[in-house]
Amino acid sequence: MDRISIHVRRTVRPSERVLKGAMLALAILFLLLGILLSRGMMLPCFLMAMAYLWYDHATKRDYEYVLENDVLKIDRLMERGRVTLHEIPFREFQILARPDDPAVAPYRKGGGEKVKKYDYTSYAEGVPWYTLIAREDGETVKLLLDLNDEAIRAIRRANRQAVRV
Repeated sequence: MDRISIHVRRTVRPSERVLKGAMLALAILFLLLGILLSRGMMLPCFLMAMAYLWYDHATKRDYEYVLENDVLKIDRLMERGRVTLHEIPFREFQILARPDDPAVAPYRKGGGEKVKKYDYTSYAEGVPWYTLIAREDGETVKLLLDLNDEAIRAIRRANRQAVRV
């Protein structure tokens, strides 16, 4: 099988924009209060600015899915390199389907099956995403992925019974 690589950059949700705007506004307010009223307000200004910078760094997410040799490898890309999050052989895939498929209903919130959920989607409008139920290290996991048609075809060739797309 050829190497298939998919790069996913997570977009900023509107709720994150509001939170970041509020943090920035509070930092500016504390700075102005520190200048006009009391230097004691400089510490909250500094702390709010540091919280903003930390939150901004923590919410930037880039992922790379690599399908090679019948193995799905998911990496988180960071400024200092990459971290491998999952490495799952195709034979361990139980279900690959759209999120509204009845086959994944037991794995939804409030369903009968309790599984760990990992979201590696981009949150971009109009990009189809899929639910993958697989066995990893002896436990069942639920992965939310932005897969393209080429990746789905490759998984279907290796594990036809798991693919419900």
